[in-house]
Amino acid sequence: MKKKLIEAGNIDCFISPESHTLYVDSSMILTPGAKDELRKRKISITRVEDSAAVAAEGKGGCGNPACTKEVCDECEGLVMGIAVLLKEEYGITDLSKLKDLSFSIAEAVKANI
Repeated sequence: MKKKLIEAGNIDCFISPESHTLYVDSSMILTPGAKDELRKRKISITRVEDSAAVAAEGKGGCGNPACTKEVCDECEGLVMGIAVLLKEEYGITDLSKLKDLSFSIAEAVKANI
């Protein structure tokens, strides 16, 4: 089973916007930098058996209300690649703006494929 690495740069994709909680299961690895960022933002970490089940209940996922856990797994690489491009090439560093733009661009790309 492939593990997901959760770093400071991609934690926004895993934080539940409703509860300001990061749900972590055994398939995820949380880096020390991500833990520091979560502590700084006062976001709690909750260990669960299955983060997919939590996402299905509407408590997890990437923050996009239309995104399910399956879709999130499918498009995670695309969204992260877009975020890196926006940060490195266009100098966008605001995490909220990066997240919003990345999902908007990913949705446009998927709609036109």
